[in-house]
Amino acid sequence: MTMRRLALLMGALLYLHATPAPAEPILKPHKYSGPIPQSLFALRVGAFGGATNDEMIQFLDGRVKPPFEVNTKDFGTGLTIEGCYMHKPHPRFGVRVNGAVSFVKSTSTGNMVPQVPGVPDTIPLPEINFNREFKVELITLELSGVYYFADAALNEFQPYLGAGFSVGLPHETFKESRVETDTGQPYTDEIPGVPTNASEWDFAGGVHAVGGVLYYFADRWALSTEARVQLMQDHFGQLKVYDPETGDFENANFVVDYTGFYISAGVSYGF
Repeated sequence: MTMRRLALLMGALLYLHATPAPAEPILKPHKYSGPIPQSLFALRVGAFGGATNDEMIQFLDGRVKPPFEVNTKDFGTGLTIEGCYMHKPHPRFGVRVNGAVSFVKSTSTGNMVPQVPGVPDTIPLPEINFNREFKVELITLELSGVYYFADAALNEFQPYLGAGFSVGLPHETFKESRVETDTGQPYTDEIPGVPTNASEWDFAGGVHAVGGVLYYFADRWALSTEARVQLMQDHFGQLKVYDPETGDFENANFVVDYTGFYISAGVSYGF
């Protein structure tokens, strides 16, 4: 037997008697990696936008007739401050409660002659400049179910999506100041249906969807950023509408639409 054949034979015998090494599993089990907490508190600051006050604005602006003009600015984007508690019974699933306070307002300025039903045309009314402000402190409480696309791990991003129900507690305040154009003095006579100062607390229900990212840069501390979409409406009932058939002013509930979006960022502390 030649040396070449002897070497091939020895290699085949070693291969047949070798113990096979166990293969790595294709899918790794879901588990926490490192000392990542299952619960956390988060504090975030951001912006709330998309809400509108169209119905009330159209009603009030409709009282301004040519040649007079009015300039209106709807809610726009306001500051929001949020706090959140979240618990993860599983690395991929969590339940959370989120609370937010948002600050928005709509304004309008212009000039007009007050409309006072029942006042004869022979009695002239002065032209006035007005400034209106409808300010809202919107408190929302949210209960969400959340799915995480990555296991908890230190120095790794954990994106998530979720949805749930919302409760809104808006504090709504309407103010209007009036000044006579000719004299510059405050116009103090009552304008029926439109008070100079009115406010109310209300209750609104809604739903929301949320998406965000967590990033643990330490055992207990993480960066938190997220975006939410909210569907919610409420009513403001402190203004009155004139009924020409009865000659009286009746209470009117104007829809205030708090459907909008939140964008926020902050820090989280786990435990």
